[in-house]
Amino acid sequence: MTAPAAQMAQRSATGGKFLPHHVAPAWLPADLAAGLLHHAIENEARFRAGSLVHSGKIIVDPSIRQTSVLDDVGLGPFLAPLVAAALAAQPALAARFGMPHFTASNVEVEMAAHGDGAHFNSHIDTFVAVNKRPNPRLLTLVLYLNRLPCGFSGGALRLHALGSAAFHDIMPEHNKLVAFPSITRHSVQPISCPSAAFADRRFAVNMWLHG
Repeated sequence: MTAPAAQMAQRSATGGKFLPHHVAPAWLPADLAAGLLHHAIENEARFRAGSLVHSGKIIVDPSIRQTSVLDDVGLGPFLAPLVAAALAAQPALAARFGMPHFTASNVEVEMAAHGDGAHFNSHIDTFVAVNKRPNPRLLTLVLYLNRLPCGFSGGALRLHALGSAAFHDIMPEHNKLVAFPSITRHSVQPISCPSAAFADRRFAVNMWLHG
């Protein structure tokens, strides 16, 4: 663990040692969140199997990550307000997490739709050694969206402790934002969506601020 990571580490109520995170309910204006969810549902045909970086290669492996994603172009008119909101939140989040100030070189955005059986095994979002990129991901922001009443169960964001089996689960709720340093190990717990309807899925907008 690097020195900055060690400085950011904190103990949870369960005794495990975790990197910090922040939860913000009702993060977007209600009409913007509703419009974004509607846009996602209307663009079901544009979602593709979610990929991941493994050993320096971009692959699709449902045993590790099972989800469908819509890229930033597919977000259309919603991309700009999402990027603006992420950049506006950056200074306060970096200060809260004890991170040095940085100017984001890029804001990477995708929307993920998690249906029945979807999951994402334990991982970190930043690039290390074999998966390095010129400008690493430093901050991760995840915005959850779903229809009400909710059509799925499960799907918690699980934050994993440093050097132990302890974990902290955060349940996805419509228009809730969760932010954490991109070096935080986390996973998406399996989802049950009995209807199998696309509109009933667990939607998440993933945003990564690069250094």
